[in-house]
Amino acid sequence: MLRGENYHLEVIPTTIRPKEKLSQGELKRAYSYCLGLFGKHAKSFHFASRYLETDQRRSIAALYAFCRLTDDFVDEVDMKPSQIDTELNVLTDIVLRLSEGESFNHPIFQAFGDTLVKYQIPVQYLNELIEGVRMDVHQKELQNQQELDLYCFRVASTVGLSMCHIWRSIHPETLQRASELGIAMQQTNILRDIAEDYDKGRIYIPLETRKKFRVSVADFEARQITPNFRFLLKHEIAKARANYASAEIGMMDLPSAAAFTIKVASRVYANILNQIEKMDYQVFKARAVVPKWKKLWIAYQCRREYKRDLRK
Repeated sequence: MLRGENYHLEVIPTTIRPKEKLSQGELKRAYSYCLGLFGKHAKSFHFASRYLETDQRRSIAALYAFCRLTDDFVDEVDMKPSQIDTELNVLTDIVLRLSEGESFNHPIFQAFGDTLVKYQIPVQYLNELIEGVRMDVHQKELQNQQELDLYCFRVASTVGLSMCHIWRSIHPETLQRASELGIAMQQTNILRDIAEDYDKGRIYIPLETRKKFRVSVADFEARQITPNFRFLLKHEIAKARANYASAEIGMMDLPSAAAFTIKVASRVYANILNQIEKMDYQVFKARAVVPKWKKLWIAYQCRREYKRDLRK
C-alpha cells in the first residue's frame, strides 16, 4: 500500500528488501507514484516535461524520485554520521543490484530500477551522486573551487548526464554541456540558499573565494551583506551565468521535446539569479523566488522556439 506524499522520506536503505518478481501492474503503479512526486515537488520541471514521450517522462520522474530520496534522506533522518555512512553504502549496493535487474519492495526503486536498465544509465553516475550526498554529511565547509566543482558535479551534473541517457543523446560534447548545466543550477541553489544552508551549519562558497573577497564567517553569523559580500555574490552569479550560456549550446543536440524541457527548467532556474539582483543581494532577508507569471512567460518563449524547431 502506497502511503502519503512524504513516503519517500521514510525510506531507510537498510529497510529495503528484495522482491522476487514485479508484475506489470506493480511497475505501472510504481511509475505513477514517481510521477506524483514529480508533479508535487518539481512543478516547473513537471510542466516543462509535458512534450516528452510517455516512457521518457515516466523515467525522468523515476530519476527525479530517486535523486530526491537520496538527497532528502540525509537532511531528514536523525542519525549519526557513521550510521548515515552505513545507509549510503547500502544504497550504493542497491543501485548496483538494480542495474543487474533485481527488484525491491519500494515503488521508487521499482520504477528507477526499470529506468536504469532500460536506458543503460551508468551506475557510476549514481555512485557519484551518493558520494556528493556523503560530502554534505562530512564536509561542512569547502576549501577551494576544485572541491566546489566536484560537489556540484556529484549532486547535480550526474542528474543531467543520466537524463542524456534517457534521451539517448550521449555524444561527449552533449554530456559535457549537460555537466555544465548541472553545475550552473547547483551554483544557483547555493546562492539562493546561503541563509538556509548556514543555519544547517554549511557554507558552500569555498574558503579561498571568501578570503579573496574578504568575506568572513562573522558576516554569515551577522547575516549581513557587506559591500565585499555583494562583490562576491556578483562574481559567483557571473560564473553561474557563464555555465548557463555554455549549456544552452548543448541543448541544440537534444531531441526537440527534451530541449524544450531543459530550456524551461534552465531558464527558470537562471532567473533566480535575476531575483537575487533585484533583492540587492539580500539573501539573508528573503529567499529568491521566480514569480509564477515569469515562469509562464519563460515557458511561452520556449514553446515558440519548440514549435519553430518542429517546422524546420
